[in-house]
Order: sequence, then C-alpha cells, then structure tokens
Amino acid sequence: MLFASCGESNETVQEDLGPQTAEQRQIEISELEKDFLSKSDIQTGTNKAKAEHLVRRYRDYVNMNPNDSISAEYLFKAADLNIGLGNYEASIKYLDRLTTDFPTYERIVEIWLFKGFIYENYLNSHANAVSTYDKLMEKYPNHRLAAEAQAARDNLTLTDEELIEKFKKMNANKGV
Repeated sequence: MLFASCGESNETVQEDLGPQTAEQRQIEISELEKDFLSKSDIQTGTNKAKAEHLVRRYRDYVNMNPNDSISAEYLFKAADLNIGLGNYEASIKYLDRLTTDFPTYERIVEIWLFKGFIYENYLNSHANAVSTYDKLMEKYPNHRLAAEAQAARDNLTLTDEELIEKFKKMNANKGV
C-alpha cells in the first residue's frame, strides 16, 4: 500500500528500487542513516535532500516488506524525519499506518502520544489532538503515558487565562 501523499505509482517505486533484496535495502538504509545522522541541521539543502531520500527509502522498504518487523521502526523514523522536514501531515500518515498495521509495536503508546502532540503543536488541530489523546487513554488506560495524555487533553480545553492560573497554582504548591 502506498501513501496517497507520496505521489508516486508503484511502478515508479519499483524502478527506483532496482533489484535489491530486503537485506540489501536495510544495509542501504543503515548507511544513509549514518551519513544523515552525522549532520546537525536537517534544513540545509544537502541535509534536507538526504532526509527526503531517507524517508523515501523507509517508505519503499515498508511497501515492499509490509510484514517485516523492522517496517514498524522505519514507519516511526519516517514520521519523525517528516517533522524535521516540516511535513506534518505526512508524519501523521506514517503514524496512522503504524498504529493500523503494527498495533502491538513496542512503542505504540508513545506513537499515539506523539501523534496527539503533532496535531496539537504543529497542525494546531486541537480537536484531532483531543481525539487522539482520548484514544490513547481508552486503549491503554493503565499505561504511564495515559496520565500525560490526560494532562495534555485537559490543557487543550482550558483558556489561556485558566492555563496561567493553573500554572501559578502548580508553582505555588511547589514552594510549600
């Protein structure tokens, strides 16, 4: 399955990949990661191009190996890199695919919280953030991150004045 936002047909992806095996693709991705991670600023021209290339490689690998356990990690990495690139909607699409295709992924609760954070802080979509936080709390009510989701959700429903008052009370209580 390809992401609609990617704008490439399956044939284009296949031509781009050449005759690589899953193992060869993992090695290529590992080398790209090493090169990219040695740079500090994702927004410089060269690094941005490398980041976009790495995202495409993650996507291509996942599309060719949808049931491979490393595909979940590649989806997360693609989502994370897209944040740095300013492609917030694309990041959400990768996280959606991750939560749908890999519901038992070891970091799935973090993924739900991350998704809510993106909606809240990058897309300014408070309704989607609240909905995402609610889903996290519904699916994982006893997880330690459920309390963080509840706090984030609560803060989204407060006015600026109410938030200021809340933080003043919190600071006053710390001094006691």
